[in-house]
Amino acid sequence: MHIKAFMQRTFFLTIILFCLPLFAQQQITIGADYWIDYTAEDGSGIYFKLFKKIYPDAKIKFKIQPLSKSITDFNAHKLDIIVGVYKYELSQAFFPQWYLDTEYPVLAFYDTKHVQINHLSDLVTLKPAWPDWYKFTKFLPNQQKPLIVKSLSAGFNALKHQQADIFIEYAYKLPTKIGDSITSVEILPAQHVYVAFQHNQFGRKLAQIFDLKMLELRQKGELAQLYGDEYLHSDLDNYVSKRQKITIYTNSVSLLNSNNVEQKKVNAGQKLRFIFNLLNGYQIEFKSFNNIAQMYQQGLADNVCFSDLIKNEKRVNKFYISKPLSLFIGQKLYSEIPLVMKEPINIQHLLKSNNQLRLGTVSGRSYGTKLDNILAQVNSEKLIQSPVDIKTLFKQFNQQRFNLLIEYPLFQQSYALQGLSEKLYSYDIAGADEYILGRMMCTKSSVGKKFIEDFDQLLVSFYHSVYFFNAQYQRVLPENKAKFIQYFNKNFPYH
Repeated sequence: MHIKAFMQRTFFLTIILFCLPLFAQQQITIGADYWIDYTAEDGSGIYFKLFKKIYPDAKIKFKIQPLSKSITDFNAHKLDIIVGVYKYELSQAFFPQWYLDTEYPVLAFYDTKHVQINHLSDLVTLKPAWPDWYKFTKFLPNQQKPLIVKSLSAGFNALKHQQADIFIEYAYKLPTKIGDSITSVEILPAQHVYVAFQHNQFGRKLAQIFDLKMLELRQKGELAQLYGDEYLHSDLDNYVSKRQKITIYTNSVSLLNSNNVEQKKVNAGQKLRFIFNLLNGYQIEFKSFNNIAQMYQQGLADNVCFSDLIKNEKRVNKFYISKPLSLFIGQKLYSEIPLVMKEPINIQHLLKSNNQLRLGTVSGRSYGTKLDNILAQVNSEKLIQSPVDIKTLFKQFNQQRFNLLIEYPLFQQSYALQGLSEKLYSYDIAGADEYILGRMMCTKSSVGKKFIEDFDQLLVSFYHSVYFFNAQYQRVLPENKAKFIQYFNKNFPYH
């Protein structure tokens, strides 16, 4: 045996031997919802049988209750383990490398005799129905109260009798016959669900053992035997245990799992993290963007990427760049005092007309090709550079280090939440892009190229899901939603 492999095996065995006495002495409390064939109060079901194999010497207490209650109890440290969660649902938890299972896609069924869906945005106005044991609200763009039904047949009857426009269910729960006029649109693609452990020493050890035993059980064929007919769909056979580390620099609150309440309010709905969760064979670490200019530093590691940035010539030459990941309404010019010029504002003329005016710009940032070209013609003394850190930017603007700022429309709401100013004046900018497409960018290395290729392949599969539309639509201010729909449908056609 190779000495490195021998040392790794010895290390893993040491972890197991060290932890087993601890498990024998301490009870493990596991919370889960009731899922037929998977979890039951008496410890039966696929998932609970799996835990007994992973922690054979532990005293395990299974607690069946609604998942929302389990999440509450987990956050209150009343559970050691919670079963069947998405990673974004818990900000303070240890997640193992292995996922537990793969859910079926969520579909919205509709009757073509009564409803036509030409764009994903059409769901904004459609009334939904779903079974009373599900809560699909977070995946839908409309805020209509759903029709709650008690069975599959009741859901399809609701479509037939026009009591609801769409009936939402998982793909596997379909009756044999649903009618020739019934078709569907994908709400959410198949997703991995996880086991989560408390963010403490005990939870870390439980997670380590989980990963080691899942690999061992797969190698022995016991995972396939345990999951039975559902093993193929679980996708556990395709899990890559040796993963490539990728560091992604981002400002997304959702990806960073930030606990900042104000920023969460502003960034509600930014849950494109599902796309990253499905990247098989990668171990992704998200880090905060402190300075966009760091993109151009020499010596960036081969495994470094940057998310949600604008494509321009300089970046094309330096990075491998993905297909569009996100869409933002075009930027505006902000001021705390009213401007006398008519809209749209010609920035060059405005700054020339008043020697006191200074425009704040973020170091290293691109404002889109059109605006970048305009700013390149402005006297550099009129441009004040600021770091990308949003709080510093707010502070400098509020303290009038600069009088003007180019930002996205959501900035105004975020600025008000900081309590800095209830009134900001916003203006359209002459020559600016009406919308901006954000992309993933990775260093030009074999690792970066492979990551972008894999990311693009997965990203395209999300383009035709309501989730992809809704994750972005939710963060758009009410006054801009009609524009967003127009630009989204142009760039991401449903058919």
